[in-house]
Amino acid sequence: MQPHANQFHDAGQKLETTIQAIRELPGFDRFLLPPSEDELTAIASDGPIVLVNVSYYRCDALIIEKGGLRTLPLSSLTRREVEARAMSINKTDKELLAWLWKTIGNPILSALGFTKPPTEGNWPRIWWIPTGPLCTFPIHAAGYHSNNSTETILDRVISSYSCSVRVLISSRQNRSQMRVHDSQRAVLVGMHELQYAPQEINKIEGLCNSMNLHAIRPRPYRKDVLSALNDCKIFHFAGHGRSNQSDPSESSLLLSDGSLTVSSLFESNLQNQGPYLAYLSACGTGQTRREELVDEGLHLIGACQLAGFQNVIGTLWEVNDSSCVDVAVRTYEWIKGQDMRDESVSEGLHHAVRNLRRQWILENTVGGTSARGIKDRDDKNGQPIVEQPHLEQGKERAPRDAVLCEDPPLHWVPYVHFGV
Repeated sequence: MQPHANQFHDAGQKLETTIQAIRELPGFDRFLLPPSEDELTAIASDGPIVLVNVSYYRCDALIIEKGGLRTLPLSSLTRREVEARAMSINKTDKELLAWLWKTIGNPILSALGFTKPPTEGNWPRIWWIPTGPLCTFPIHAAGYHSNNSTETILDRVISSYSCSVRVLISSRQNRSQMRVHDSQRAVLVGMHELQYAPQEINKIEGLCNSMNLHAIRPRPYRKDVLSALNDCKIFHFAGHGRSNQSDPSESSLLLSDGSLTVSSLFESNLQNQGPYLAYLSACGTGQTRREELVDEGLHLIGACQLAGFQNVIGTLWEVNDSSCVDVAVRTYEWIKGQDMRDESVSEGLHHAVRNLRRQWILENTVGGTSARGIKDRDDKNGQPIVEQPHLEQGKERAPRDAVLCEDPPLHWVPYVHFGV
């Protein structure tokens, strides 16, 4: 027993010596250490960062502002209720959004002073970092969504997400120096299996060209797409996404010759180029379906963010094919009008989603023009249908798999922005 104890002690000493040597290198002084308070407050210059912690003992929001750090107890939130709701999230359930508002959205926005809609053109921003099972919830969509209601996050702030505080720190620190490697290429990949994907890519290509970007369409094969990503400013994918429950690193965008996986995006290592935007117009690109790994950002959005993209737009679950076109076009039009500022990505998505929600309210209000939820996506009996993206590994996929949905789907909810 004693020899083994000595070996462990020696190994520990060598590890500590190695870590200290690494910390003496330029830029590595805090290697394996948590961020300092100065580092944390520095990333809140554009708006507060809110880390929502859920545990069996208590639930709190850790609020990072440029003036300091503080915690806010979330007394109405319990981990057990979060877990229970996470087991069967109903994508058509307005009550879920109301519950998120009551337990998370309203207490946090009130503490931050965001108690009413902002004056036009002066939208504050918030970065959300949920933890544990809360990572699967649309915090940005929390609220009571009806005519004239302002009790929603969407009507008070622009929401972004990050996989972690450390990822956000890294992105902010590297943002300025990455501009040296600024490419002017937009890599556009559209899968023709989807009815509206070609239309989406055609419209995005026109907008990219009008922004003086060189739009290219590589063949939808893994090798060609990965090669194109090495020199791009924008990557736009319109197609199917697949979440792999047994191995989240194998969750993927589906191409003609197989899959563009989370692991391959990690390995692409675009940190030096720092491309501006990855827009993943596919289903469930922000999902990790393995409970013990939900905190790790092992999904397609997280892979793009960690690979080096400054901004990533994706989805929490299934999305409507035709709505994808509208959201993408409106987002890019805003980006174009704002000269591709960093802030214009989150702003563009925010306004596009608010427009889609406005349509949803009109269509689903008593006396409105329609109560079907998704236009032009009904079965022969008039029931709305939504895409069902979750396939078992190895199962053949028909174009835009769908299931019947009794209630009008909240098709504006799944879209999310990760990044600076």
